Amino acid sequence: MDKLWYKEKYMTNNQAKKLYETGIELLMCGKSQEAINYLREAVDADPFHIEAQLELGYLLGTMENYEEALNSFNNSLKIDKTFPGFFGKGICLFFLEDYEKSLDAFMDAQEIGENEDLWYYLGNIHLIYGNCEGAISCFETALSIDEDFIEAWNDCGVAYSILEDDENALICYKEAVSIEPGYKSALYNMGATLVDMGRYDESLKYLDRTLEIEPDHFKALFYKGHALYFMEKEEEAAEYFIKALNVDRDQEELWNYLGYVQFSIGQNYEAIESLNQAIILNKDFDIAYINLGNVYIDLGKYSHALNCFEKAFEISPDNAEVLREIEDLKVKLS
Repeated sequence: MDKLWYKEKYMTNNQAKKLYETGIELLMCGKSQEAINYLREAVDADPFHIEAQLELGYLLGTMENYEEALNSFNNSLKIDKTFPGFFGKGICLFFLEDYEKSLDAFMDAQEIGENEDLWYYLGNIHLIYGNCEGAISCFETALSIDEDFIEAWNDCGVAYSILEDDENALICYKEAVSIEPGYKSALYNMGATLVDMGRYDESLKYLDRTLEIEPDHFKALFYKGHALYFMEKEEEAAEYFIKALNVDRDQEELWNYLGYVQFSIGQNYEAIESLNQAIILNKDFDIAYINLGNVYIDLGKYSHALNCFEKAFEISPDNAEVLREIEDLKVKLS
């Protein structure tokens, strides 16, 4: 009986090994789905084949099948507590947005070893929880291991941007762009940061490069509109706000900006349409009511303007300027 059990176990283990090796060969040939099928068969034949469990987990993760990948990593950890097992588990939980458990898995991995990716994900968890200083520290550790880690440079820049340390943010984005000139995230972040700093001419270079890569990049269109407005190119600014709205029409802030710019260049009726759209999307948008009221004042429609300012005052009863405008309009209407 013991010999029969040993023979069956040996045959099963040997079968799992062959299935695993075939899966790896297919993976090396770029046949990922076929590789997954063989790796699944390998772990079915021998659930204790840790290499098959780990390889299956990472391959499923690259295909964004995080639930099944997590199961594979958990199975591998039942066999042996390894760095790849804990690290893979942490990645799956990160993309499943279970950040607390993800952090626990990464900390378990850190007790065994480290790599630049571990520190990168730790940095992003800190960033998600609003700990920008902790995020920067982790990204810098990742970069000390791999100085060409482009995502770490970019995300470190994001952390600095949140802290309003624009100079250090720019340094990080420039490093990312120097490594990969077409890296869209860093190009956009560079352009947006320069707009925030008031360096509008410089910002257009990076925003335009972003739009060459992705013409419908909503935020790049939005920021380019901002830059052009502050460069006193209002008509061009309006064009880019409209392009951005063609990408996403459910943006009340942008409808408000567009309405304000249209008003500034004398397109009062177009401004009314834009500002009303902002209000449709957000009925408590006090600034849009104020801007709409100003358009109606310019058109001499004081009763319409009064209605707008009274609505704004209902939303923001502490706004003294709105109260003064209401009083002035009531005098005009008396």
